[in-house]
Amino acid sequence: MARRLLITGCGRSGTGYLATLLGELGIPCGHEALFGPQVHADACAPTWPDDVTCEASWLAAPYLATLPADTLVLHQVREPVAVVRSFLRIRLFEGKNVWKRFAEAHAPALAVGTPFERCVKYWLHWNRLCQTASMVSHVAYRRRRLEDVDAESLMELAADLGLPLARAEVDAALARVPRDTNTSGAKHQDGSVRWSNLPRGDWGAELEDLAGRYGYAGELPDGCLRTQPRPRAALPGSGPEHERSKSR
Repeated sequence: MARRLLITGCGRSGTGYLATLLGELGIPCGHEALFGPQVHADACAPTWPDDVTCEASWLAAPYLATLPADTLVLHQVREPVAVVRSFLRIRLFEGKNVWKRFAEAHAPALAVGTPFERCVKYWLHWNRLCQTASMVSHVAYRRRRLEDVDAESLMELAADLGLPLARAEVDAALARVPRDTNTSGAKHQDGSVRWSNLPRGDWGAELEDLAGRYGYAGELPDGCLRTQPRPRAALPGSGPEHERSKSR
């Protein structure tokens, strides 16, 4: 049996894109299939069936300590301005919806503020929630930026699952699956949302610190942060692109 994989992170961070890529590579990966809308009603973690190897869902973040032993948790992060723009487009924190209630139930700070402020705080608080997997002794934690998804990272991930892939098939899958998979909403107002005008409240310093530790720094002309290069010879557990948990 292949090792279990959970891909999580903030919503709008490419978890659906990565699930689609894995499916193209013959590694079935559900997208909010196991950790889906039912977690809103049940308020508890689902049982992970023996026949399910991979799942991708931002909704899994509150339940990382309940995962089966030796699950590989891939915390996928994305540049913060891009995430905030995407959430503003789909109006997550406006009106009443189950997704908003779920986020607020597990990160109470998200229940306060304007929709714009809540989107910014969501990036900060939900990524922190995902990072708690690094302190769960019975799972393995990795962190990777969406911007770094390429053939090498996919081959490394498949090898971690005990499912090695050939470079040619990985290149072919990357060519078939568009990077804007699962993109939603009109983008005409994106340009008005910039790193320099994100609400900062009393969480501004923490926001800047976390973005920097993930390898995002320096505002670009389009208002997003520059993605810093990956260290070429990073030790396991170091660098902005991923972290490893302590030995299992």
